[in-house]
Amino acid sequence: MSLEGKAVTASGCVRPVESTSCIVVRGPGGGYYDISGASPAPDPSKGVAVSLRGRDNGKNTECGRQLDDVKWSYLNIQCAALTTAPAATPEKAG
Repeated sequence: MSLEGKAVTASGCVRPVESTSCIVVRGPGGGYYDISGASPAPDPSKGVAVSLRGRDNGKNTECGRQLDDVKWSYLNIQCAALTTAPAATPEKAG
C-alpha cells in the first residue's frame, strides 16, 4: 500500500540555507519547506517570489519539511535582499 502525501501550497521568497545545498520557502505555519528536489529549481538569486504546490510525505530534511513533485511559478513580487535562511539545527559541535 502506498502512502499518498498531503498536498501543500505555499508562496514566498526562495532562500538558500546556509551551510547546505538546500533551497527553502517559508510555509504558512512559519516552518520551512525544503524544495531542493524541484526540477528545475527556482533561482534564489533572481529575488522574485514563487508560488508552489507539492506533496508532503512526512519527511524532514536538515532544512525543513521535504516536498516532492514540486510545481512552481514565479510571481510578480520582488523579495527583500537575498539572505540565507538559518540552518534548521544551529547546535555547534563540542
